[in-house]
Amino acid sequence: MELQLSVGTAKVDITPPFALPLAGFASRNNRKFETINSRLYVRTFYFQQCPSDGSKLLSLLVSADILFWSEELADQLRMRIERQWGIAVDAIILHATHTHSGPAISMRTVGLGEPDPEYLAFLEQAVIQSVEQAIGDAEPVSIQMGKGVSEISVNRRKWDGNQIVLAPNVEGVTDPELRVYVFATSAGRRKGVLTHYACHPTLSDRNSVSSEFCGYAMEQLESRHDPLTVYAYLQGCCGDINPVRPEFVGANQDVISIVGQRFADDVEAILSGELEWLEPNVLTGRRSIAVLPFAEIPEQQGELRKQARFEITKLTIADGLTFIAMNGEMVVEYGLFLKSCSPGLVPLAYSNGMIGYITTAKQLQEGGYEPIESVTYFGLPCPFDQAVEAEVKRQLMAIIDEQT
Repeated sequence: MELQLSVGTAKVDITPPFALPLAGFASRNNRKFETINSRLYVRTFYFQQCPSDGSKLLSLLVSADILFWSEELADQLRMRIERQWGIAVDAIILHATHTHSGPAISMRTVGLGEPDPEYLAFLEQAVIQSVEQAIGDAEPVSIQMGKGVSEISVNRRKWDGNQIVLAPNVEGVTDPELRVYVFATSAGRRKGVLTHYACHPTLSDRNSVSSEFCGYAMEQLESRHDPLTVYAYLQGCCGDINPVRPEFVGANQDVISIVGQRFADDVEAILSGELEWLEPNVLTGRRSIAVLPFAEIPEQQGELRKQARFEITKLTIADGLTFIAMNGEMVVEYGLFLKSCSPGLVPLAYSNGMIGYITTAKQLQEGGYEPIESVTYFGLPCPFDQAVEAEVKRQLMAIIDEQT
């Protein structure tokens, strides 16, 4: 079978054209944003193979500068894309960088900004536009991969007396690995670069639109090189990982630009080094849907939401490049678990919807923001059951082992 991979890329502005509430911090009290610190974008990668048997294999990866997708919008968009271009729902990942300074998207969250229907329509059209542009941009590419580290992250769960608080914990678990995937034409021009890392974009809670450190870094890289190359940030399992705040910030310096510059330099260091060639694999998309149980639900909740829909999408692009996307706010242990299963797996949280924080059983016992206190913001009836960690890992193993 002919495995030549073609890739098309696109970058479309999704900055709100009017003031609306931002998502990410309850302290904003659903107020409309006051300023625009940086533009927001949706960056789209379209993958295509045309085997000699006359068939066409297609898949799609979209990365947007938003907090996360709502289940409703993700379902609606994927079905529309399948109808319009024949890209199967199972082969589509709608991913979010998880910036905490983008428009509210989900109707289910509480106190994290109320979504504006007009903006949701604007966002949907922007995604459709980006897909159309990416499909029209497709051409044969080669794939290279590089690995390095970035030290901009720190665990944020720390014991304070007898309770867990949100604070930097330098002894806590992190995932400092930074991966870079380069798609280049036969002429050597980079069509697109994917960067993968795990760190919350939470450097600023100002009521200002911002793509945060990850968006800043991508724009820096795009400006340093060919402006037609699309650099997209892919968010890993960063549920309990925050950025390290610089100790000294000058009066005229912005913390986002400082951390964003450092991260861009870390990516640059990998790109300027020796990269590994990856051989294309058969383009395949698989999706599994399971239910995750909540703990004992208070009687007043009645029959409402006794379990959550946990969705995993597996996209195989090359030998050594398989995306495992999940619709939860996954803590770092799940990313490390996936990488321990195979070094070619790329864990993506904040994809195709959002059901809330998925923590470990130990974290549920410890308490703290992620397993317990966040429940209110996600509109959940109560925390998840202790059995969730084992069930999530079982589902991940099942889709990883599934023959394609």
